[in-house]
Amino acid sequence: MNDEVWGNLPIPNIYKELEGEFLDFDFEEEILSCKFPVLSKFFNPLDITLGGILDSYMDCTMGPLSYLLGERVVTKSFEVRYIKSVSSSSDYVVSKAWRESHNEKESIYKAELYLDSGELAATSKGVFVTPKAKI
Repeated sequence: MNDEVWGNLPIPNIYKELEGEFLDFDFEEEILSCKFPVLSKFFNPLDITLGGILDSYMDCTMGPLSYLLGERVVTKSFEVRYIKSVSSSSDYVVSKAWRESHNEKESIYKAELYLDSGELAATSKGVFVTPKAKI
């Protein structure tokens, strides 16, 4: 991506910890795709990525998308459906997020998480609101 799009985007520390990479942003379609390496430091004893990390991949795609769309919001609620385990058999995952709807009270974002094979691993829905304190 070029600096005109990403140059002013504040990057959350968790995004850096997850070693995320922006892949594609479509302003008109309100879609952002990000790539994350599958890192063993986030595995449970069964060699499977922790569910909270899968949540983070998707939330860390929704958050930058909201910023790119001009919103200054925080996550109010987050629902996840796990479909397929993410393990060392995958080198990376891709999170695709989009804004489904928005009004003066809240915005609804959804995301899908894909294995490097293209298989769907998880889906999520986040409700985002403007915080009461100035950000």
